[in-house]
Amino acid sequence: MHGLYTERLSPEDKPLSWKLARHICSHGARGRIVVVTDMPTTLLSATRKQWFKLQRQAQNEQSSTLNPTRENMLSDRILWMQTVSFTSKPPDDLLKADITFATADDFVRVPPVCSCVYITYDFDREKLHMLTAWLPRNALVVMYE
Repeated sequence: MHGLYTERLSPEDKPLSWKLARHICSHGARGRIVVVTDMPTTLLSATRKQWFKLQRQAQNEQSSTLNPTRENMLSDRILWMQTVSFTSKPPDDLLKADITFATADDFVRVPPVCSCVYITYDFDREKLHMLTAWLPRNALVVMYE
């Protein structure tokens, strides 16, 4: 993984979907995102649920703040969060959604070109190398252990 930023995180006491939604929300405006998981549909629905909770929290914070700068920042974040698209369909050519959930085998067949990859389960190192080989320099790879 030459030229990539890597982070190793552990889910600890919080669900993986909770951690994913928060991490994507704080780092997600950089471009397309890929989540490599062995259960794409299940993790997608759980993460979207957490995503909507974060969106509501931001809306509540926006309505209660008196700081106009903070209000504008929250307004931009809420607008971005509302426009993000999710999918668990394996990619056939280019990534169509902003956040794509699929298995490692799906991404080996069609390598992702994105700015951020979340790896949520253990698979062969060869597949990891093939998956990350197409990433642009300075892309972020987050591995959950």
